[in-house]
Amino acid sequence: MLTKQTNYTNLRQNLASILDEAISDRNVIVVTRQGKEDVAILAADELSNILETLHLFRSPANAQKLIAAMERADAIANEPNVQSESLAELCQELDIE
Repeated sequence: MLTKQTNYTNLRQNLASILDEAISDRNVIVVTRQGKEDVAILAADELSNILETLHLFRSPANAQKLIAAMERADAIANEPNVQSESLAELCQELDIE
């Protein structure tokens, strides 16, 4: 997820296109305002995903399980590709009739 920055004046002038960009490019748009705190704009489903992830990682035991599952998934993804073989080829390879 990328972060872009704009100011309040530019946001007002280009509101529709900036909102579309936050959705289509999955960008977080940080709006800077003079003398006030910055505000972030992001797609609602991105916010939902972030909040759900935070909820799932709130419990240390659940966080450990999730991290272990992600590590297993990464290990599988990094394994060399195995070519599919037909049943006949597997039987021949294993010397099974």
